[in-house]
Amino acid sequence: MPRGERPLGPEDTALLRFAGDLRRLRDQAGKPSYRELARRANYSPTALSDAAGGRKLPSLALTLAFVRACEADPASWTRRWRELAAEHTQPLHPNTPYPGGEPFTEADAKRFFGRECLVEQVVESVRAKPLTVVFGASGSGRTSLLRAGLLPALDDAVVITPGQDPVQDLAAALAEIFENTTASRLAREFREDPDHLRLRIRQHRPGLVLLVDDFERALDADDFVATVTRCPHVVLSVRADERRRWHAKGVDGAEITIEPMSADQVRRAITEPAAKIGATVETAVIARLVADAANQHALPLVQQALVETWRRKRGMTLSLAGFEESGGIEQVVAQSAETFFEGLGESDRRAARRLFLRLVSVPRNGIVQRRNRLLDVDARLLGLLVKARLVTLTEDGAELTHDAVLRWPRLAGWIDDERENLRTHQQLVTAIELWEASDRDPMALYRGVRLRRAKELGEFLTVQERRFVDMSTRRETRRSTALIAVVAVLIALVPGTVVYALSNERKLTEMSDRALGGKALSQSEALLEQRRPYADKYALVGYEVSPSAEAEKVLRLANAVARGIPFTGTPKDDADVVVAPRGEMAAVTDQDGTDRMWGIDDGKASPGRKFADRHRVVKLAERRAVTRDFNGQEHLWSVGDANDITYLTALPSRFRTLDLSPDGSRLVGKVGAAVEVGLPTPDESEYAELYDLSDPRHPRKLPMPVSNPGTVALSQDGRELATGVWDSATGTTTIEFWSIGGTVESAGPPMSQHAYVRGITYSGDGRWLAVEHSSPESVVEVWQRVPSGTPVLRARLDTALRAGARVSFSDDGRVAVVRDNVFEVHQLYASDRQADRLVYVVGHGNSTRAVFRPQNRDFLVRSGGQDPELLPYDLDTGRLIKRMCEKDGARLTDSEWVKSFGEVARVDVC
Repeated sequence: MPRGERPLGPEDTALLRFAGDLRRLRDQAGKPSYRELARRANYSPTALSDAAGGRKLPSLALTLAFVRACEADPASWTRRWRELAAEHTQPLHPNTPYPGGEPFTEADAKRFFGRECLVEQVVESVRAKPLTVVFGASGSGRTSLLRAGLLPALDDAVVITPGQDPVQDLAAALAEIFENTTASRLAREFREDPDHLRLRIRQHRPGLVLLVDDFERALDADDFVATVTRCPHVVLSVRADERRRWHAKGVDGAEITIEPMSADQVRRAITEPAAKIGATVETAVIARLVADAANQHALPLVQQALVETWRRKRGMTLSLAGFEESGGIEQVVAQSAETFFEGLGESDRRAARRLFLRLVSVPRNGIVQRRNRLLDVDARLLGLLVKARLVTLTEDGAELTHDAVLRWPRLAGWIDDERENLRTHQQLVTAIELWEASDRDPMALYRGVRLRRAKELGEFLTVQERRFVDMSTRRETRRSTALIAVVAVLIALVPGTVVYALSNERKLTEMSDRALGGKALSQSEALLEQRRPYADKYALVGYEVSPSAEAEKVLRLANAVARGIPFTGTPKDDADVVVAPRGEMAAVTDQDGTDRMWGIDDGKASPGRKFADRHRVVKLAERRAVTRDFNGQEHLWSVGDANDITYLTALPSRFRTLDLSPDGSRLVGKVGAAVEVGLPTPDESEYAELYDLSDPRHPRKLPMPVSNPGTVALSQDGRELATGVWDSATGTTTIEFWSIGGTVESAGPPMSQHAYVRGITYSGDGRWLAVEHSSPESVVEVWQRVPSGTPVLRARLDTALRAGARVSFSDDGRVAVVRDNVFEVHQLYASDRQADRLVYVVGHGNSTRAVFRPQNRDFLVRSGGQDPELLPYDLDTGRLIKRMCEKDGARLTDSEWVKSFGEVARVDVC
C-alpha cells in the first residue's frame, strides 16, 4: 500500500496554511494519487508531494501545475502565491545592479546604459550654446540623465534641485564649490543682483556647468530664473507638461526632448548592468521586458521588475522562472497601485477613482484603452500619482503610465462598474471632434437622449466637455422655448391643436433618438445591396442621429462605394487589377487579354498605354513593371506614368518573379520549370536569383544567400531580403534577413516558425513584418522589427478562411489583410496591447492586395463585383464627413427625405 502523507500539524504559519489548502484542493478533486497528478501536471510525484508538504514554498510554476491538475482557478492561487512569496523573498543583496524605482545617481554611472547617445547630444549642446533645456515626460529619466549621465561626462558640473526656496537651494549647492563664502551670503548676493553668479563663475570656475533638475518647480521664482539662465553653461531639466510655461519666459536656448527608449536601448539597460558584475539575463526575460517597455517611458517599471527578479535569481542568472514568480511589470504596477490607494484617506480615494476613470477610454470595439487628457484636478493628488509611477505627465496632458495599470484588479473592477458611462463618454468625445471639424456648427450639438445621457456623466467631464454640454443644453432650451411660444399661439387659435403639437414634438424627438437612426441605416444597406446612389447620405443620417460601431461601419462602406473608382471602357469582366505601391496607377486587363496602365487621380481612373500584346502585369512598382507574355516569358518595363511605359529587357528564360521591391530597385525570383509559391514540396531543380535594377536594361545578378527558399520578400527600398526555408522533417520554417549591398550579409537573427510560411510582407518603413502561416487556414502574424534583435510578436490575426492572405501596411501602424472577399484593418501597437480591429468588411477585396494611399490617407480595396473597380476606404470618420459636406454630397433632397421619413423633422448632418 502507498505510504500516507506526513501530517502537517497545526497550521499556524502562512506556509503551512498554504500547504494545507493545496491538500484540501486535492481532496476536492477526488483525491487523485500523486502519480495521477504527475501525469496531469507533467511534474514528478515527489515534486507535487513536496509542494503540499509545508516545508518550503514551491515555485509558482509547480504550484500552478498542481492547481491546474486539480482543475482549480490559477488566477486566485497566483495572487495568493505572490502574497506568500513576498514574506519569503530573500533580502536584496547590496551588489544589485539595478536601482529599482529610484533614479540613478552619480555612483550608478557605470551601470547607466541605454542613454549614451542622449548624453552625447546634450554634452555637444553644452559646448555649442550657453543654455540647453531638456524636456521629458515624468518618468522619462531626467534626473538619472543629469546625475548618472551628464555629471560624470562633464569635467566640471554641479546638480541643483530647487525646492521651496530655489535661490537658497542654489546658494547651498554652490557654497560647497566656491571658497570663502557661505550659503546665506550667496543667496543674498543672488537676490540683489542676478548677474552676480555669472560673474563669479567667469572669475573662479569658467568651465562650470549648472545642471538644474526639476526646473519647473522654480518657474515662478523670477530671481532664480534670471540668476541661472544668465550663466555661461546651463542645462535645465523641465517636465514636458510645463513646456508652455517655460516658453512664456521668453528665454532663448537649445531644446532637446527625451524620447522613449528604443528596443535596443531597453535591451542595453537590462543586460549591461548585469554583465558588469558577471550576471546574465535569460533571453526570454529580455524579450518580455523589451516588449513591455520599448518606445514608452517605462524604464522605472523595468528597473523595479528587474530588482524583484534579482531577488529570485538562480545563482548569477536572472531566469524566466524568477521573472514570472515576481509577476513582472504587471505585479510591480499592481503592488504600487494598491499601496498608494491604501495610503489615501476616504475623500482622496474617491477623487483617485474619478481620476483613474477619466484616463480610461472604452471605444466602440469594447477594448479598454489608456487615454491622454488635460485634467482639471487636485494638483497634490496628481503629483502623488506621478510619484507612484501610476500616471505620466506629457506635453499633451496626463495618461496612465503603462497598460499594466489597466489590469490592476481594483481599477479593472471600477471599469466594469462604469463601462456604460465610459462608452457614453467616448461617444461624447467623438461628437465634440465632429463639432470642432464642422467649425462648431450649432447643428452638431447634442440634443434629446444623447444630451440627457451626457449630463449624467458628471465627474467624467473635463472643462471643454462641460462647455459642449452646456452649449447643447442652452440650444435645447431655446428650442423648447420656441415650441412653447408656438403652442401658446395655437391655444388661442385651435384648442385641440395643443394636444397634437405636444404629441408631435414627443414623437419627433422619440423618432430622432431611437428609430430614425436605425431606419436610415437600413435604407443605406438596402441601397448598397442594389448598388444604387444615396446609400452614403442615408448612412450619414444614421450615424449622426445614433453614433455606434455598426453605424460607422455602414457609413465608411457606403462612402467607399459612392466614391468607387471604376475602369470604364475596355476592361473585361472580372479583370485582374494590379495597383502601384502608392495607389497612383493601376494595371487592368483589357478584353483582348492585354494589360493597360491607368492613372488614378482625383477619384477617377484615366486610361493610358497598353503593354505588348497579351502581356499581363505580374508585379508593379513605383518605376518598374514585370509582365508575363502568353508563352510564360517575363519582361521588365519602365513605368513613368500611365502614358509613359517603355520596354526594357527580357528576364532570363524560365524566370518567375517572386517579389519586386516597391521602389523598383531589386527583383527576386526563381528559375525552374514549376514555380508555385506556397507549396511545401518545391522542385529540387529550382534555384533563386536576385537582381539589382540600377541599370534596368542590364539587370545585375547579386549573390543569393539561400538557393531555394519557399518564400521571399523585399523591403520598400530593396536593401533587405527576407527568405523562408521549410524543413518538412521538423515542420519548421526558418526566416532569415539579409542586408543587400555590394555583398549580401545577415541583417539580424533568424526566426523559427513551427508552421509552413506562405508569405512575408514588409511595412513601408520596415518597422513591421507580416508572416502568413498555412495550416490550411490563414493565420497572419505581425511582428515588430527590433534593430539587430529578434522581432517581437505584436498581433495574431486568425480566420476560418483558407490560406491566401494579401497583406499591406499604412504608414501609421495599421495593417490591412484581404482574404478572398473579406477585407479587414487592424491598428498595431508597439507594446503588449492587443491589436484593435478597425474594419471588417465581407463582400469586398476579391483576393487583391489593398493599397494604402499616403496622399489620400485611405486604402484602395478591390470591389466584390465582376466589374473592375477600386473602393477608396477611409478610416477617419471625421475627415470622411467633412469631405462629404464640403462637396455638398451629404444632404438628402427634400423629396428623398419625405419619401423615407415622412413628416419627421429633417436632421442637418453638416
